[in-house]
Amino acid sequence: MRIGIDARFLTHPQRGGFKTYTENLIHALSLVDRSNTYVLYVDRPPAKAILPQADNFTCRVVDVRLPVIGMPAREQLALRRRLMRDDLDIVHFLCNTAPVGVKTKFVVTIHDIIQLTNPQTFRYVTGLSTYKRWLISAYSRWAILRTVQAASKIITVSCYEKEQISEHLGIASARICVTHLAPNPLFTPASRELKEKWRSKAGQEFGIRSEFILAVGYEPRKNIPLLIEAFSRFALDCPHINLVIVAAEERSRGFFQQLAHEWNMDDRVITLGAVSPTDLAVLYNLAEVFVFPSERESFGLPPLEALACGVPVVAMKRNSIPEIVQDSALLVEGKDVQAWADAIVRVIRDDNLRSNLANKGIQQAARFSWEKCAEETLQVYRAVLEET
Repeated sequence: MRIGIDARFLTHPQRGGFKTYTENLIHALSLVDRSNTYVLYVDRPPAKAILPQADNFTCRVVDVRLPVIGMPAREQLALRRRLMRDDLDIVHFLCNTAPVGVKTKFVVTIHDIIQLTNPQTFRYVTGLSTYKRWLISAYSRWAILRTVQAASKIITVSCYEKEQISEHLGIASARICVTHLAPNPLFTPASRELKEKWRSKAGQEFGIRSEFILAVGYEPRKNIPLLIEAFSRFALDCPHINLVIVAAEERSRGFFQQLAHEWNMDDRVITLGAVSPTDLAVLYNLAEVFVFPSERESFGLPPLEALACGVPVVAMKRNSIPEIVQDSALLVEGKDVQAWADAIVRVIRDDNLRSNLANKGIQQAARFSWEKCAEETLQVYRAVLEET
């Protein structure tokens, strides 16, 4: 097969779920498949280090630089023209949307349909970025609806999300394939000696000089304010432990610090900006517990990453989370603040529970791998080309 892959997030500077998926899937494909030919389409010249070091991979730059509408213009105009010139058997669009009118058979990965069923409110964001995000969100909704109708197959990341796509978009279940994501191999349990070295690093680089609870996220659906309030309810009884929040968006960090101030927790809540996967592995390993109160996830990669590091996890018992973590995490129903506070304290104080969750978590995370994801993705390509 000659396979085209829309790999825009391979070179995009913004970190997040799309970039994680793009980087890891392409790397895994380069490991498991040396017989098919791949053409990667990116939106800016790539650094050599991020490209697969395999002879069957080549790269095309589709570069359109326009304010606000650069991504839609690249996707709908420049990328479509480029695809028409290349002799491809199949194209895989990795991140929800595709050009309208593509003649080549194609597969699209729909990570979630949150923008269609739970539109983003952006209540933490003000100023020009609000309007830019609204425009991008409106474009994404339009493009997703058209893409799913034209795709030969749809890949998604959990059985839960498959049900959502089928129910809300009227797509036959047989057209939707599930390929689970996986933790980055960086996320593994560290030795006691390495953790001691990392504690010094955490103090110097992040100002973390005590035991801590870890959370990741900034979008409203992640429910970080709920966690801050829950922490405030037991913080005085646990003076040795603080709350660390990794939030990529600056305005959200300011909002969380304001909430901490209102709960008289200024010196107990630490907010960090985006961190590298290497630093995130450090934080996971050093955390006493990882808390994930998100109420809408198509997969839930952060809890799985934490499990892979041997960290006890407390998470929301909703949507895809039970499917991914099984019985290896303590799950909390709903958004009752006291229930979250009680669950976190239980994990902190119960050594047997902590040890049990840590051991189960490592075993559960080991069931997922990017190589398996790549193999299952290849099966989807073959199925599409075998169809008449």
